[in-house]
Amino acid sequence: MRKEGWCLAFLMLVLTACGNRSERMEAYFRADSLNQEAYTMRYRSLVASERAAQEAFHLAKGNSGQRAEALNNLGFCAFMRMDFERASRLFRQALGEGDNEIERLIADVGMMKICQRTAMNKEFYDYRNSAFRRMKRIREDEKLISDARLKLRLSYAISEFYIVSGIYFYYLQQHDESLRAIDSVDVNAIRSDTAQWLYYVYMRGSGDMYAAPTREKLLAGELNYLTSCLMVSRERGYIYFEANALQALAELLNFRQNREVLAENSPGMLRMINDKGLPLDSLPLSFARKALGLFKQYDDWYQISGTYRTLATYYNYIGCPEKALPNLDTALHYVNLHHEKYYHCTDTLDRLRTYIPGAGRSIELKWIADDGIKTVPEWILRLREQLSRTYSAMDMKPESDYNRNIYLDLLDYTRQDKLLESRYIALERESKQLSALLFLVVLGLCVLVLLFAFFNRRWKRRNSIYLSALKQVFELCRKIISSVPSSASDMNEVVCAIQQTVKDDFLRIFGAVDMQIRLKDAETGALPEGLSFELPEKTIGFAFDLVSPGKGAIGRMWMALNRPFHKEEKALLQLVSPYLAWALENGANLVSLDDERRRVEKEQYIHRQHLVENKKENAVKKACLSIVTGILPYIDRIVNEVHKLKSAPYARQEQVKKGKYAYIDELITRINEYNDILALWIKMRQGTVSLNIESFGLNELFDMVAKGKRSFEMKRQVFIVRPTEAIVKADRALTLFMINTLAENARKYTPEGGRIELEASETPDYVEISVSDTGMGLSEKDIRRILDEKVYDSGAIGMDTATDAESLRLQKGHGFGLMNCKGIIEKYRKTNALFNVCRFDIQSALGKGSRFYFRLPKGVKRALVYIGLVLLAVGGSGCRKQPVTSVSTGSRQVASYDSLLAIANDYANLVYECNVNGYYADALEYADSVLHYLNIHYLRYSGCDAPLLSLYQDDFRMGEQAWLDKQFDTDYYILLDVRNEAAVAALAVKDFYVYYYNNQAYTALYKQISKDRSLEAYCVQMRQSANNKLIALVLLVLLVFVCLIGYYWLYWRHRLRYRYNMEQVFVINQAIFASVRLTDEGDIMPDVLLTELGDELNELFPVSNLGMAFFDEETSVLRWHFRQENDIDEVRALMQRCFDKQVLLRADATGWIALPLRVQIGGETHSTGVFALQIVRRKINEEDVLLSELVVDYLAAVLYNAVVRVRQKYNDIELAQDDARRALYEENLLHVQNMVLDNCLSTIKHETVYYPNRIKQIIDRLNTDEARLESDEREQLQTVDELVNYYKDIFGLLSSCAARQLEEITFRRAEIRSEYVEEKLCRYFRKVSRKFMSALELESHIPSGLVMSGDVVLLDFLFENLINEALRYPEAGKLVVSAGPDNGFVRFCFTDMRRTYTQEELNAWFYPSLARMYAGNRNELVGTEFLVCKQIIRDHDEYGGKRGCRINACPEAGGGYTVWFTIPEKKQLNAGT
Repeated sequence: MRKEGWCLAFLMLVLTACGNRSERMEAYFRADSLNQEAYTMRYRSLVASERAAQEAFHLAKGNSGQRAEALNNLGFCAFMRMDFERASRLFRQALGEGDNEIERLIADVGMMKICQRTAMNKEFYDYRNSAFRRMKRIREDEKLISDARLKLRLSYAISEFYIVSGIYFYYLQQHDESLRAIDSVDVNAIRSDTAQWLYYVYMRGSGDMYAAPTREKLLAGELNYLTSCLMVSRERGYIYFEANALQALAELLNFRQNREVLAENSPGMLRMINDKGLPLDSLPLSFARKALGLFKQYDDWYQISGTYRTLATYYNYIGCPEKALPNLDTALHYVNLHHEKYYHCTDTLDRLRTYIPGAGRSIELKWIADDGIKTVPEWILRLREQLSRTYSAMDMKPESDYNRNIYLDLLDYTRQDKLLESRYIALERESKQLSALLFLVVLGLCVLVLLFAFFNRRWKRRNSIYLSALKQVFELCRKIISSVPSSASDMNEVVCAIQQTVKDDFLRIFGAVDMQIRLKDAETGALPEGLSFELPEKTIGFAFDLVSPGKGAIGRMWMALNRPFHKEEKALLQLVSPYLAWALENGANLVSLDDERRRVEKEQYIHRQHLVENKKENAVKKACLSIVTGILPYIDRIVNEVHKLKSAPYARQEQVKKGKYAYIDELITRINEYNDILALWIKMRQGTVSLNIESFGLNELFDMVAKGKRSFEMKRQVFIVRPTEAIVKADRALTLFMINTLAENARKYTPEGGRIELEASETPDYVEISVSDTGMGLSEKDIRRILDEKVYDSGAIGMDTATDAESLRLQKGHGFGLMNCKGIIEKYRKTNALFNVCRFDIQSALGKGSRFYFRLPKGVKRALVYIGLVLLAVGGSGCRKQPVTSVSTGSRQVASYDSLLAIANDYANLVYECNVNGYYADALEYADSVLHYLNIHYLRYSGCDAPLLSLYQDDFRMGEQAWLDKQFDTDYYILLDVRNEAAVAALAVKDFYVYYYNNQAYTALYKQISKDRSLEAYCVQMRQSANNKLIALVLLVLLVFVCLIGYYWLYWRHRLRYRYNMEQVFVINQAIFASVRLTDEGDIMPDVLLTELGDELNELFPVSNLGMAFFDEETSVLRWHFRQENDIDEVRALMQRCFDKQVLLRADATGWIALPLRVQIGGETHSTGVFALQIVRRKINEEDVLLSELVVDYLAAVLYNAVVRVRQKYNDIELAQDDARRALYEENLLHVQNMVLDNCLSTIKHETVYYPNRIKQIIDRLNTDEARLESDEREQLQTVDELVNYYKDIFGLLSSCAARQLEEITFRRAEIRSEYVEEKLCRYFRKVSRKFMSALELESHIPSGLVMSGDVVLLDFLFENLINEALRYPEAGKLVVSAGPDNGFVRFCFTDMRRTYTQEELNAWFYPSLARMYAGNRNELVGTEFLVCKQIIRDHDEYGGKRGCRINACPEAGGGYTVWFTIPEKKQLNAGT
C-alpha cells in the first residue's frame, strides 16, 4: 500500500507540472493570437486593438518577446491618441523587454514617429541611428530567420522606418531625401500586409513622395495612389486609411487648378471616386465631411482637427471665411482637449484661442518651452496659418497679425532639421581657418627664406660657442646617468636626486634661474600643465617634455628663463632630454624592483607567520600523540596478564586471580584516564587546524603532479594529465595532497603497460577531480568497506579477487591515504553550506580498472573579490538592514572626491559577486549601499538636495535622469552596472516592482550615456576631422620640403667635422640607451647591443668587428660576446690584459683597441668589463681613440646603472622569492601534516573508546562473582583475550598511521643567539602581562654571546607555554629566567618564586593527569603546557644535532620552583681559527 501511495503521489506531481506547463503554453498561444489581432485592428478600431494588446501583455508574462510586441501595439494606440508620454513610456519599456531585436527596432521607429510629430529633432536622429544599427545587425543574421511571423514583423519594421523617415523629410521640404526614403520600401515584402501597404500607398499619394516629369502626371499619379488607397481601405474596413484618403483627396481637390487638370487628364478616375455624381467643385467638401465622420468614429483627434482645417481651407478657397472661422475654432478646441486630457491643466487661461487681445508671449510657445508638455507644433502651426488667412479675408487685421506672428514664431521651433545650418556654420568657420593657415604658411616660408640668409652669416661665430656648450652638456649627461640613487623608495626621491645632481650645471649651461622636473600622473597618464614653483620677477616659464623611446613622454621639465631659448640651446636641450628620460626610466625600474622586493618580503613574512602557527600546532599534535603512544605499554601489560590468567598454573589460585584482576582493572583505569585526557584535548583543540580556503586554478596543481611522471615511466605506465581551466574554492595544500595520494595509489596498483589519467570536469556547482586507471579494479564489497568503514584493514582489500595474492600483499600499504582523503572531505563538509557539494567516491569494475574522484566547490576568478571582502568591513548604512558581514566606519572619513565613488564601485562588485553566488537578497542590500554612497556623493558635490536615487519609487521617477540633465559629473557606469544587477536580483526574488523600476532605469540610462548627445557638434567634428586631415597633409608636405631645404642649407654646408663627431657621439649614446635591453631575469642582450652599436660607430670611423666582456661577480670570470666569431683568441688575450691592468691597450697590427668599462660612483671605481673594437684603417688616429673613449665611458655608465644595479635588485628579489617559496613549502607541509594528524587522532578517540570499558566490565564481573563456574570463567577470559588483542591491533594500526605523518621532518635547525631569546622572551611577557591584575615581574639573567642550535619557532613556543602557565596564577611576585653553558649544552632555568611544590609533584607535571587539566576560557586545555614543553625538548634531542637534551623541574631552597631544560650549544670559531 505504501508503495502504491508513493507512485500515486509521484503521478500527481507529474500531472500537475505538465498541467502548469500546458496552461502556460496555452496562455502564450493566446497572447500571440491577441497580438496579431491588435496589429490587424490598429487601423480599424483603436479600442479593439488596445484591448487585445493589453490582454496579450498580461498573458505573456514570462515571454519577453510577446510582451515587447504587445507593448509596441499599445504604444501605437497611445501614439494615435496623441498620448505621447504614455506612448514613449511603452516604447521604451518595449526596448528594455527581452532581447528581440525586431521588436526593439519597431520600438525605435515608434519613438521616431513621436519625435517627428513633437518636433524633437535631436531625439529623432538618435532613434533613427539606433534603428539603423539594429537593422544592420538584423540583416547580418537575416538568413537565420525562418519563422513567417518574424519575417512579417521585420518587413513591417523596415517599411515603417523608411515611411517615417520620408514623412520627416517631407515636413522639412527635403523632397529628394523624402523620395529616397520612400523608394527604399520593398513593396513586394509588404503586399501581404494590407494595412502597411495602405500606409505606403497613402503616403505616396499625399506626402509629396511621388516624382513625375510634369505637373499633370504628378497629379494623376497622386490621384491614382489615393484612389487605390480609398477603394482597398473601404473594401476591407480600414476606416483610418479610408478617412485619410478622403481627406487627402479633399486637400488635392481644394485647388481649382488641380480640379481642372484632373478633370481634363483623369476623368475616369474622378468618376470612380465620385460615385454619387456630385459637381466637381463640391467634391472637396463632401470628401472632407465624410473623412470627419470616419475620424470621429476612429477617435483620432489629430486627424479630426486636421479635417476641420481642411474644411476651413475649402471655405477659404471658395471665399466664405466666416464659415471657415468656426471650423478653425473647433480645430483649436481639439488641441485644447488634448492639452487638458494629457497634461491635467486646470488653468482656464492656459488655452489656445483664435485671438487674445493684448497678449504677450503666446501660449503655444510656453507649451513648447515646457519640457513636461509634448504638443504638436506642426499641427498648431497649420491652424494658425489658416486663421491668419481667414481673419485677413474678413478684414480683421489685428486678429490676422496675431495669428501670423504666432505662425512665424512656430516656424522657428518646428524647423526640425538644424543639421544643414550647423554644417554651414562649421564649414564657413573652417574655411576662414584654412585661409588663415594657408596665409600663415606662405608668410612663414617667406620669413624662413629671410632667416636662412640672416643666420647663415652668424653660423660660424656661434658654432664655436655651440661646441663649448656641447662639451659641457657631454659632462652633464655623464652626471645624469650616474645620478639615480640605488636605494630610492619612490619616484619622488629619484626626481629629487636627479635634480640635485644636475641643477647647477643646467642653470649654468642654459642660463636658467630655476628648474624642476615633474612626472606624469600615474593614474591618468596626463602630463603636468602648470608650473610647480613661482616664477621670479622678469622671468618666463619654459616646459620641455622628457620623451622615452617607445614609451612616449614620461615627464616634463620646467625652467625659469631670463630670455627665450635660442635654437642652439633648444638643440642642446634635445640632446640632454633623452638622458634625463633614461635616468627617470631607469630610476622607475629600480623603484619597481624595490617595490617587487618589498612585496615578496611581505609575502614571505605572511608565509612565515603561517609557518609559525602551523609549527606550534604541530608541536601540540605531537604532544597529544605522545599520550597515544603512552597507552600502548598499558595494553601490552593487559595482554600479558590475561595470558598468565589463561595459561599459568599458579594463576588459578583465587588470591592470585584477585590480584591479577585488580591489576588489570588498575591498568584499564589508567588507560581510560589517558583516553579522557586525549578526548578532552582533542575537543579543546577542535578547529585550531583551520582550512586555508581560497580560490585557485587546478591547472597549477596538475602541472606540479605532472612533474612526477618519471615514477610512472619507470613502471612503463602511461600517465596523462589533462589541462583544465577549472577554478576551485578549497585548501590548496590539502587538494594537492589528495591528488598525489590518489595518483600514487593508481601507480602502485596498476600493472606495467597500464594507463593512468588525471582530469577535472566542471558543473554549475562543483568541480570533480578524478584519477582513473586500468588496474585490477575493486569489488563492490571492497568499495563499501573503504567508503563506509572509518577504519578498515587495507590488507584485505582486493585479496578475494586478486589473481596474484602474494604480489598484491607485497604492494599493500596501510590504507591511511584514502582514510585521510575521506577525513579531509568530511572536514570540508562541516565547514559551511558551500561545501555541501564535497564528496569522495569510487567507481570500479573488476578487471577493467577504477576511478577515484572527489568534488570541490567552484571558485570565482576575480581579483576584486579580495577588495570586496575588505570592504565588507566598511559599513553599509544605506542598506535596509545590516549586511551579513560586520561593517566599520573607517571609509566614511575619506574626504577626497573619488573616494565615495571608489566605495560605491567596490559595493557594485559585491553586488555582482552575490548574484554570481546566488545571494540575491544580499545583492539588493549591497545595491542599496551603492545608491546610498552615490547619493552622498551627489549631495556633497552637486549643491542640490534632490532628486536622490533609490531601488524603487512609486512614481517611477529616476534620479539619474535628472543628474544627467544637470550634467552632474559622476561615474554613471557604476550606476549602470548596479541597476542591471539589481534588476537581475529583484527578478530572482520575484520583486517585480523593483525589477521593472531598475530595468527601466538601466535601459533609459544606457541609451542616455551611449548615444550621441549633440547632432550639431557631431557633424561639425566629422567635417572638421576631414578638413584637418587635408590641412595636415598639405602642411606635412610643405614642412618636409622646408626641412629638406633647411637640412641642406644649414647642416650639410656649415657643419664642421669635430662638431659632427661630437653630435654623433650623442647619437651613439642614444643608440646605447635604445639597445641596452634586458631579459626577464635582468641579463643584457649583447647581440642586440653590438649590432646596433656597430652600425652607429661606422658613422664615426669604419669598424669591422666589436667585442665585449662582462665581469660575472658570482664566478669572477669574464663572459665573452663578439659581433663576429672570427680569430678572436688574440683579442680575448688583449681584453683580459686590459681588464687586469684597467688601462687602454692597442694592437696596431690588427687594428683592435681594448678599453676598460669602468665607472666612478661615490669615490669608488666599479669595473664591469672590457669593450673592444677593430678599426679598419692603416693607422689609428688619436681622434678615433678619443671618440672611442667617450663612447665607452657612456657605455660603462649605462651598463653599470642598467645592468649591474638591476641585476643586484633581481638577485635580492630571487633570494626573497626563494625564502618565500621555502616558507610556503614548509607551511603547506605542516598544514597537511597537522590536518592528517587531527584526522587520525579524532579517529583514535572515536574508534577505541569502547574496548577498555568493555574489558573493564568483564573483569569487574569476574572479580565480584565468586560463584562463577570455571567454564564460564575461561569463556570470559577468552573474550577478554580477544577484545584486548583486537584493541591492541586497531590501536596500533591507528597510532602507527598518526606516527607515519611525522616521518617528514619539520624541525628546522638553525643558529640561535641568546640575545634574540632574551628579546623575544621579554617582548612576549610584556604583551601577555598587560591584562594581569597583580604586580608580576620578569627578571632575565641570560648572558649575551651564547649560541645554540635548535628550532627558533619551537624554542619561542616553549617559553610562551612556560609564561602562559605562570600567568594563570593571579599572584604578585617575580619570575626569573637565567641561562648558562652546561657541558656542551645551554641550560635554561625558569624560576617562579610565588609557588612551592614537592619534587614528586613537579615530576608529575610532565606526565598526563586528568586531575590537573580543565577547559580554559579561550577554548584551550589548561594543564598541558609542560607536556608540550617536553615534546619540544624531545624534538631538540632528536634533531638538534646532539643527544642529551633534557627537561625537568625542581623545588627551590628559598621557596618556589624551577623548570630547567637544555639544548645543544653551538661553538663559535674564533677569528684566528
